[in-house]
Amino acid sequence: MERTITVRSSAIDSWIRRFRAIEREKEKKLGIAKPLAASILITPALESSKLGFFRPDALLIVINEDLVENGTDREIENVFLHELAHALDYRLNGAAEHGNSFRACCRMLGIDEGFDKSVIKLSVGRMNARREKIRKLMALSSSPFENESASAIRKARKLMAESGLDGCAHEKIYMTALHSAGKFSYGTKMLLSYVEKASGVFIVTTHEGKERKAIAYGSLEEVEFSLYLFDYLSSSADREIRTRRKQGEHISKDNFMMGMIETLSSNTSESALDTSIIAIHDKNRDKAKRMIYPNTRLVTRSSRSSASFDDGSYGIGKCFGDNLDVPKAITRKAIR
Repeated sequence: MERTITVRSSAIDSWIRRFRAIEREKEKKLGIAKPLAASILITPALESSKLGFFRPDALLIVINEDLVENGTDREIENVFLHELAHALDYRLNGAAEHGNSFRACCRMLGIDEGFDKSVIKLSVGRMNARREKIRKLMALSSSPFENESASAIRKARKLMAESGLDGCAHEKIYMTALHSAGKFSYGTKMLLSYVEKASGVFIVTTHEGKERKAIAYGSLEEVEFSLYLFDYLSSSADREIRTRRKQGEHISKDNFMMGMIETLSSNTSESALDTSIIAIHDKNRDKAKRMIYPNTRLVTRSSRSSASFDDGSYGIGKCFGDNLDVPKAITRKAIR
């Protein structure tokens, strides 16, 4: 499953509608019936120097959030038209490079003559010291000391709690799909519940046909942290379970996860900090209901394990959770 972090706000939504209107106008003028872009996203998960790009395999146009926040209307529209020219070139010629056919498409779309998106200077400044510190805490070198993971998680939670309730004149919400499957196992549900409580994000499980998605909502720091944490814990548990099964051990994944999460919850719990994270979670819940699901009734369901209790797997999971080490590197998730 491909994941990225996207952003929503009244201003962002307005730009998405504006991009679509520009696209329809150009398509009508050129006599093109089918949309050139299947999806248009505005996302923070780009390198600061990258203003936008077109991905042919998904017919996807991605625009950098910093450009939308700091660029002039002319700059923003020209960057979008630049990417739309790539989409048009791909539609007409099967090409996605900056060749002669691309330059011809730029002229067809009426991109300002002399426009060069590489010379646009952005006032980025978004990646402040606090966010970088959160990221570094989740990318510590492996340590021989017990509970290094729990220590890093506690510190990251504390930093988010210190900044998570700040006011914001321009209300926005970030989101990402943490997990996607036809059915969530009990262990996955437990892990999602822990990630929600540890990071302060609000997680909603959506149903699209036969597929379910767990989508996390919150600030950029909170959503990034939830994504790192979910990937790190799920991949670490899967590797340990695979190793033990290859050695001939019978391991129940649900019971292993139950033991691991119970230990982690105990090791990372601090009453004052937990109260702050709950407040952040409630803020994110209210914001998601208001901005994303204004006319939808969200239902809370308790999850129960259908598997019988396996004390051995549970104990192994508890021991594993107590000795987890943060991996050497957790990289930022981004559309490539």
